[in-house]
Amino acid sequence: MMREMPRRVVSGGGLELSGLPTDRVAKWLLGLRLVAVSALLVGALLVQSTTEEILPIAPLARVAGLTYALSLLWIVLWILGVPPRLHGALQLTGDLFILATLVYLTGGAASPFAFLFLISVAIGALMFGLRGSLTVAGCAFVLYGAMAEAIAFGLIKPPHFGTLASPHGRSALAFQIFVTGTGFAIVALLTSYLAHSLQRAESRLQGEREASARLFAISADVLRSVDSGVLAADVDGRVVLANPAAHRILRDESPFEGKHLSALLPLEGVEWPKVLERLGLGSLVRLEGTLAGGSVVVGCTVTALMDSASTLVGQVVHFRDLTEALEAAKRERLRERMEAVGEMAAGIAHEIRNPLASISGSAQVLGKVPGLGPNEHKLSRIIVEESRRLSSIIESFLGFARPPDPQRGPCNIAQTLDETLTLFANSSELTDAHRIVTDVKPHPHPIVADAQQLRQAFYNLARNAIQAMPSGGTMRVEAGPEGGDYVIGWRDEGVGMEPHQIHEIFQPFKAFRKGGTGLGLAVVYSIVSDHHGDIRVESELGKGTTFTLRFPLEAE
Repeated sequence: MMREMPRRVVSGGGLELSGLPTDRVAKWLLGLRLVAVSALLVGALLVQSTTEEILPIAPLARVAGLTYALSLLWIVLWILGVPPRLHGALQLTGDLFILATLVYLTGGAASPFAFLFLISVAIGALMFGLRGSLTVAGCAFVLYGAMAEAIAFGLIKPPHFGTLASPHGRSALAFQIFVTGTGFAIVALLTSYLAHSLQRAESRLQGEREASARLFAISADVLRSVDSGVLAADVDGRVVLANPAAHRILRDESPFEGKHLSALLPLEGVEWPKVLERLGLGSLVRLEGTLAGGSVVVGCTVTALMDSASTLVGQVVHFRDLTEALEAAKRERLRERMEAVGEMAAGIAHEIRNPLASISGSAQVLGKVPGLGPNEHKLSRIIVEESRRLSSIIESFLGFARPPDPQRGPCNIAQTLDETLTLFANSSELTDAHRIVTDVKPHPHPIVADAQQLRQAFYNLARNAIQAMPSGGTMRVEAGPEGGDYVIGWRDEGVGMEPHQIHEIFQPFKAFRKGGTGLGLAVVYSIVSDHHGDIRVESELGKGTTFTLRFPLEAE
């Protein structure tokens, strides 16, 4: 049903006092009327049964029956959707006739129930404001006065109910009617003013509630949208509020309320009681550490929570997961170090290459000199082979230190990966004990990349996986689109690595197998970084290693 809102109207050159919402008062009136009539009837029956005094039970019963019938009618009209203002007016009209009937049957002008008209006047003020209360008061005065005068002049038969129907002189009757009408008017004015005051108080309260609700909603949206964790705690360090990011960073979906900060943020080397004690002195505390029992690095800022009187009532902890930022900084330092080492060593390699070529050529000439014995020929051959091996290492290093300019163009990563794996499957490095399992899914459109460099990176990863499984095993390559990236997972069942080896795996000349140069994975890292990609390593000693490559799927 449509709700009737309080309103003010200008009438007669002044501000009319408005009432409360009509639908709400009308609903209450339905129930209260039934309760009041039933209580009046039951009370009269109880008094009649316990005393010898004769009470107007029959008139009360007739009025109660009339009230029940009209109440049933008004309930039906309410269900049918009669507008609230019309429904309220019908109820007030019916109440006036019910009260007039009750007053007539219980003594007319001498009835003890005439005061009940004041209740209808008050309800009229609640529903319709000053105009409604004055209208109801006027109607009640007309009904009461007309009934009293009609009985006094013999126009209607006076009720017969013991001494309650005592005669009145005409002057006394006129005075009683005047006093009654004056009382109706005064009650109408007072109840209208009280209803208006109540309506204004409700309006202010509703406005404050709406403002508080908006402020609370904005505050909740801000906390929900912040990417960093926020914990509000009391002076003892027990959490009273936490935002969703706090649950995500701490990887805990259980309620935080009531838990101590030391239990939620157990930073290694941090004693929260001392932190909170320092905070009590008005200082701002910054913390950084690893969560106990995990690898998540968290940076915290703890600030005092003050009330309007600048009294410490708690603390606010603002924290972020620094793991990704530290990893990015580590990768950037590695890239810079690799560039510096490459530039320095490239010059050295260039200077070594020319003398090495002279040594190799001289050894070949000496090997052809007549009269040399078997040992001299063997030594000459070793010099030539080692010179060639060293020259190959230098060429690889120069390729890492000074890679050729990338020849970027439309590239299909899935196709390039599949072709590289097909080529590697025929490599002499594979034995019957090795297996290659692939699941390469295409991506929707080509990217801009250097296909030749990607082939080199994929080939180096394949060689690294096979070399990590000297006794055989399975190399699994799974690739496919994931979000806005193309993700490649490269798994082997090899010897695995220790944690310190994982941190050094991409550094040049860090070889962890016999005969390795330590340049293959450094080249892979350089190529992936040049293509704005990312490479991660997970390994466990004796169980194998997984390389995860991510390339952004940029359109051609």
